[in-house]
Amino acid sequence: MMKRWLLYIAPLGVFLFCLPKYALASSATVTQVVTIRVEPFAVISLVGTGGESWTWLVVDSEGITTGSQELTWTTNLEGIRITVQSNLATDKQDYILRVRAVELNSTGTSKGWVIINDEPSNLITGIIREIGGCCLEYKASPKTNVKASHDEHIITYTIAEQ
Repeated sequence: MMKRWLLYIAPLGVFLFCLPKYALASSATVTQVVTIRVEPFAVISLVGTGGESWTWLVVDSEGITTGSQELTWTTNLEGIRITVQSNLATDKQDYILRVRAVELNSTGTSKGWVIINDEPSNLITGIIREIGGCCLEYKASPKTNVKASHDEHIITYTIAEQ
């Protein structure tokens, strides 16, 4: 009878004393490598009155006019600038058109009044990782000896690296 009792006790002893050691020895650790990659981006948007992306400027007798639009941008890059350019060359314009960024909400710096022609001109420089914005003011001055006329510009704002 004693042998029979040992037949039950022996496996129970192995189970109680050896299984925890075996369980600890058989545990495993898993390592996972997670890579987070943020792609560089720069986005620019122009919104006028009522959501329109155009402004009608009328030059009065002194040649000065202002219109306002909001320019907004988002970037995760450093050393970004915003340029302005017209489809009209200076010699094709009857008025000298200028623009400036005011109410600047940005790490960048406004370049003040910028003449708009067919070459890109810096409007804002030194933009660093931000969601920024500004209002735009325009000024048009007639060239000397110009008859009453009008200029129609297609103005392009570009966000780019400096």
